Amino acid sequence: MKFPALLLGFVLVCSLGIAGYIHTRRKQELQLNKQASFLDIKFRVTRDVLGEYQDQLIQSNTQIENTKKEVDTLTKDLSEVKTVVEQKKSDAATCKGDKKRFTDEIAASESEKKHIQDELVKEKSQWETEVATLKKQLEQQSTLCKYIDKTSDEGKKLCNIIDEPQKPEAKPNEPAAVEVKDEQPKPEEKKAEAPNAEQPK
Repeated sequence: MKFPALLLGFVLVCSLGIAGYIHTRRKQELQLNKQASFLDIKFRVTRDVLGEYQDQLIQSNTQIENTKKEVDTLTKDLSEVKTVVEQKKSDAATCKGDKKRFTDEIAASESEKKHIQDELVKEKSQWETEVATLKKQLEQQSTLCKYIDKTSDEGKKLCNIIDEPQKPEAKPNEPAAVEVKDEQPKPEEKKAEAPNAEQPK
C-alpha cells in the first residue's frame, strides 16, 4: 500500500512542479510579449523619428545646395561689384587729375588775363598820355597857325592845310583869276608877318 501512495504523491508533486513551471513560463511569455510589443512600438516610433530626421536631412541638404548656389552667385556678383568699384575709383582718380589740371589751367588763364588787363591798362594810360600830348601839340599848332602865313609851304605843313586841286576855268573867267593874283599879299607883306610868327616864342 505504501508504493501506490508514494507513486501518487510523486505524481502529485510532479504535477505541481509542472504546473508551477508552466505558470512561470506563461508569466515569462507574457512579459516577453509585452516587451516585444513595447519594442515593436518603440521600433515604429524610432522608424518614424528616423524618417522625419531623414526628411529633415534631405531638406537640409537641399537648403545647403541652394545656399551654396546663392553663395556662388553672390561671390560672382561681389567680384563684379569689386571690378566696378575699382573702375569707379580709377575714374574718380582720373577726374581728380582732370579737375586739378583744369584748376591749374583756369588759374593760369586768370593770371594771363590779369597780366593782359594790366598791359591794357598800361597801354591805355600810354595812349591817353600820347593823346593828351597830341592834343597839346595840336593846340600849340592851332595857336601858332594864327601867326604863321598859311599860304607858304611850311605854314601849310605846320597847319596841315591840303591844297585842293584847282579846276580848269574857262577863258572868259581869266580876268577873275588875275584879280585873285592881285589880291595875294606881296613878298614884302609876308616878310612883315614873319616876325609876328616868332613872337609866341
